[in-house]
Amino acid sequence: MKSYLKYHKLIVFLLFLLLSCNPEDDTRNPADYELYISISADKYPAVSPDGNLIAYYHECLDYPEPEDYPTGLYVIGIDGTNRKLLLKGGHWSPSWSPDGQWLVFTSGGIIQIINLEGDSVRTFQGISDLPLFFPDWSKDGKLILFGSPLTGGGGFTCTPDFKEVKQIFNFYHILAYPVKWAKEDKLICSMHSNEWNYEEIVIIDTTLTNQVRLTNNNKSDRDPTFSSTGDFIAWSSSVQICRMNMDGSNKIKLDYGQYPTWTPDGQYIIYSFANSDFTKEVLWKIDINGKNKIQLTY
Repeated sequence: MKSYLKYHKLIVFLLFLLLSCNPEDDTRNPADYELYISISADKYPAVSPDGNLIAYYHECLDYPEPEDYPTGLYVIGIDGTNRKLLLKGGHWSPSWSPDGQWLVFTSGGIIQIINLEGDSVRTFQGISDLPLFFPDWSKDGKLILFGSPLTGGGGFTCTPDFKEVKQIFNFYHILAYPVKWAKEDKLICSMHSNEWNYEEIVIIDTTLTNQVRLTNNNKSDRDPTFSSTGDFIAWSSSVQICRMNMDGSNKIKLDYGQYPTWTPDGQYIIYSFANSDFTKEVLWKIDINGKNKIQLTY
């Protein structure tokens, strides 16, 4: 009897060790990673025209915020080093000027421009109190494209000095938001329609006479962006980073994540996704074939 009890205790002990070393399977869905983020979130990356820098918005979810990494607009090297705070606070969705010396961004629905040294800020006075978001600097540097999702809003352009403003469409014409420059006189956007269940990626021209729908997959398709080489489009499809040809063909999934942006050589995509334990949303870099994935922020 004593021998039986001895072996019984041994078996119980071994089972305890086995269970303690093999916790329950992690059932978290990577597409829902934002539900688990608790420490910080790095969003809206934008690569400089020379490919050396990444601007992004860092949101600290901890309180009090750490003094060495508060919420703000940041710039880092393309390899994730040499982090620099440009402007503290809620300043997001940056876009580079073609010369790489300025960034246009959104602050609480207000469009602003800051220089790379962080010591000069210009503010757009706005349009009839509309909140304005997702500015995108044109490749020739002459115009900034932005949008407002409210009634009376739509898509707008302005000159970098904020003096000449033009509305190119309103939501009575098309439900497109946000909108980015594509090529020549064309724009790319996530478009809504009463005939569709989700947002779809669409290319339109500034006259609104031609529309080319690129996705039709019953998924939420957002954040489209053209490669600077003109070969591919990257976007987020139900929180998965995808790539397709310019005509919508050859769609492939690369990784989970959001807010994709291209490196100037068209070989890599920078995007946001969770870190290994899902406590932070960080920036990642991946090649166009879904390989060579590197974490850039921590």
